Amino acid sequence: MKQDDIGVCPICGGVEFEAGFQGRMVNNTTAPQCRSCGSAERHRIIRNIYISLKPLLKNWRCLQFAPEGALDRHWFKSYDYSAYGGHNSYDMTAIDLPDACFDIVVSNHVIEHVSDDRAAMRECLRIVGDTGLVHVNAPSPAFRARTQDWGYPDPKRNEHYRDYGADMGLVLGTAIPDAYVLGVVGMDPVTFVSDIVFMFSLSETLLDEVSTTLQKGSQTPIRLR
Repeated sequence: MKQDDIGVCPICGGVEFEAGFQGRMVNNTTAPQCRSCGSAERHRIIRNIYISLKPLLKNWRCLQFAPEGALDRHWFKSYDYSAYGGHNSYDMTAIDLPDACFDIVVSNHVIEHVSDDRAAMRECLRIVGDTGLVHVNAPSPAFRARTQDWGYPDPKRNEHYRDYGADMGLVLGTAIPDAYVLGVVGMDPVTFVSDIVFMFSLSETLLDEVSTTLQKGSQTPIRLR
């Protein structure tokens, strides 16, 4: 992270921040939500990861579940999205699309709401084919060691079926034993909160290329499998 980036939203360039949902602050002192674009920590972390990946994106067809401001759709060769109850409301466990019709599938804070996360992973990998990439992010997996799955959408936990732990990449990787897994650790330049994004592919060559590109962009990829 460059000194000039500290305290600046990488999505909109904003420098003014306010409390998040229900007055949430980070460490009781730092306001996390950008007043200009509404981004929170995870959005800015993911935006910086994809800024580093820009050299690859121009050739990729992207499908995003539950679109939000972390990605710039204009960076991709093509971009489409699935909104629950709206545009392309696909069932993530049985996606009504042909094999290998996209190059990357992105979901942020979605898979914890899906009843069968392994089926969802198999479907996402199917529609990116043998040379595509699946990006998955969930709330704060680094804060707990192991994934806890209670098997129903708990209304007391934002309708989540589970809380993912630091083992998230390996837990989801069991859906397809041949998949390679990469963890990418990023830091928010505003709150200095860290988060991790997991990337899966059936192509070791692609994942190596992604890892090298991320390192050139000063990101921290960790090969998990």
